[in-house]
Amino acid sequence: MTSRDCEKHVQTSITPPKFINSEVMLSDTNLRWLVLFSVTVSFHAIVRGDWNFFKCFETDKRCPNQNVSFYLYTRETQKNPTQLDMFNPDTVMNANFVRGRPLIILIHGYTGHRDYAPNPTIRPAYFAYDEFNIISVDYNPLALEPCYLQAVRNLPTVANCTAQLLDFIIGNNIVPLEDIHVVGFSLGGQTSGMIANYLKSGRLKRITGLDPAKPLFVFAPNDRKLDQADAEFVQVIHTDVFQRGILHPSGHTDFYVNGGVEQPGCNATAMMTTGECNHNRAPEYYAESIATEVGFYGYRCAHWYLYMLGVCRGGGPDQQVAIMGAHTPDTTRGLYFLNVNMMPPYARGRNYTLRDELAAISSNIRN
Repeated sequence: MTSRDCEKHVQTSITPPKFINSEVMLSDTNLRWLVLFSVTVSFHAIVRGDWNFFKCFETDKRCPNQNVSFYLYTRETQKNPTQLDMFNPDTVMNANFVRGRPLIILIHGYTGHRDYAPNPTIRPAYFAYDEFNIISVDYNPLALEPCYLQAVRNLPTVANCTAQLLDFIIGNNIVPLEDIHVVGFSLGGQTSGMIANYLKSGRLKRITGLDPAKPLFVFAPNDRKLDQADAEFVQVIHTDVFQRGILHPSGHTDFYVNGGVEQPGCNATAMMTTGECNHNRAPEYYAESIATEVGFYGYRCAHWYLYMLGVCRGGGPDQQVAIMGAHTPDTTRGLYFLNVNMMPPYARGRNYTLRDELAAISSNIRN
């Protein structure tokens, strides 16, 4: 029996849990994840002295919004970005966009800011590769610790204000719609999908979700999270599906690095530290993908559960392969699984087999 026949057999004999969407955001499962996440994050906040609920608020939902800022970076202005202020549209019209070059939108996650993941790794990687326009979205006042619930409720406003800026850029022929790529990490990954609810200029060409956040999104309706309807091509990279990142497929193509479970080199004893390391690897892998000559190649499998059962780990010549990251073709479809090195450079290319990694991954899960 070939690996493909085996996969078909398992698909008929095993019915993995379905990924369900529900209009009820705070389901029992969602609530359990939120409690677990809140307890661990809150403990960290207490240790650091950041425990202050008076910082938590829901923003005025109007755009432009003083709590949502935008900064334009180019090769020449990496250390001195231009703030784009939609209260004063002339700051956008007079900004030093590099005409004829693509625009990358970077959106950070919970507790982040414009110099927090994914920004400090991805911006220099793009500029080392070629000339780009990069706008870093900064909504830090709306995503402070320990205010996760309020941060989630503020995301539609962040998405709306980002869409407003993009409509202005497109409408004034600064950058065409087809040259815009949104890259969001964690909460930013979910926010990138919400932009589609507000963008009037058309459908985004490309979105990349870097380990989109899990708590409060597992059963969220599609218009409140990232899914494949949000752009012509949606790619998702999963690195921490057991803690901070979402498990179920969210894009046209989803890449699960090391099964999306535990990243090599992140096997610390502290659960929160390990989860943070796993989660933050997604921007690191993407940044390396921009210029790597080796490439992050994943092998296709029909379902995450089949991969974890060891059904499609052959990596043989008949197994479909796709490259992950900045150069993934827009026509790529399906779920792909790959392994990486413990330290940079992380990419292994395509000359390895997934089967050799099963014992290590299974051992890490059990322990």
